Amino acid sequence: MGTSGDDPRSWVLYVVVVALTALMAAPRRGRDAQSWWWPPPVAAIVLWVLIAVPSVIRLILPPLLDVLRRDPVRTRDGEWWRVFTSALTQDGGVAGTVGNLVMLAIVAIAVVRIWGWERAVALFVVGQLLWALFTSFVAPSVGAGVSGATFVMAASLAGLWPVAGARRTLLVASAGTFVAGVLLVLLDDAHGVAVLIGMLLGAVLGIVLPPSRQVTAAGPGAHGRLRS
Repeated sequence: MGTSGDDPRSWVLYVVVVALTALMAAPRRGRDAQSWWWPPPVAAIVLWVLIAVPSVIRLILPPLLDVLRRDPVRTRDGEWWRVFTSALTQDGGVAGTVGNLVMLAIVAIAVVRIWGWERAVALFVVGQLLWALFTSFVAPSVGAGVSGATFVMAASLAGLWPVAGARRTLLVASAGTFVAGVLLVLLDDAHGVAVLIGMLLGAVLGIVLPPSRQVTAAGPGAHGRLRS
């Protein structure tokens, strides 16, 4: 199962997942939507900068990729930090770096707005851990990038709304995210596993520790009141 995203069909599905995440989170009205996206939450900015800075430095200093990237053999030999540092740089060149950072920017804002910064950060860390362990030990591959953690975060919203009593539009979007994840798995793309993991984490977190305030993205009352 690959992680490179070389198949153009995979990128189409990546865009679908991110677009559905934005749909499930953001209000649709003009001013509400504008203020929802900009300025971004502080936590989203910090997370994005944390990933963007080493990713850009890596483009200037290519050897940095070898220092930080995921390497199953070297991880088994004790370089355990690669499980986390592999998210700090991107292995797809300029295009892959730009694509991953754009997706992270959109998803980080959406997830922080809905979940709150504490849960959003926890989803990122747990998502990166599970993604790196999967791609190191279950479907071993050498590589780097924040895409796995990004898709876990994104799909957490698709897992949240079904257990939060959301309206039909959001349930359809959640189902669309699930279908995109399954299609990625069928394309032998490991990012599909990240999507399915994210939905599971979102559902569990939505039951055990849901957002503490009413969420009204996608229009007034569209999401309903989250269950406590």
